[in-house]
Amino acid sequence: MTQEQQDQFFNLIDQLTEQHTAKFGKMTVQQVLPHCTDQFRMALGEKLAEEYGQVDPQEVIAKAQRGEPVESPKGFGQIEGEGTPPGNFEADRQQLKDAIAHFRSLSDDYPFHPHPYFGALDKVGWSKLMIYHLNHHLEQFGV
Repeated sequence: MTQEQQDQFFNLIDQLTEQHTAKFGKMTVQQVLPHCTDQFRMALGEKLAEEYGQVDPQEVIAKAQRGEPVESPKGFGQIEGEGTPPGNFEADRQQLKDAIAHFRSLSDDYPFHPHPYFGALDKVGWSKLMIYHLNHHLEQFGV
């Protein structure tokens, strides 16, 4: 993730308000902030999924390419109450921005935790996934 991409994400995240409603999906804007932060926690091994290697990564990619919903890894489903619960909106927004900045500051050879669907990913792989995920959820709320 480049500095420019980080700055763009910060700008979009700052546009979110507690009054935003989803254009699609079931998550509220309050839920989406910790949900996105949880993915950064996953990459660092700070929040672990309940299952690894149980989902075919090619099916996940195919669903995403078709625009179909991709289920969160077990332990990360915000709607199911598995993700980090929302707290104070402003604090949750800042935590997401802090997580993005911290991720970006990590070295290219940082020992990232495996993804429950895609297995071992380096910084480039995790960055692509983070960018896709953040774009998806920011689009969900029209920013």
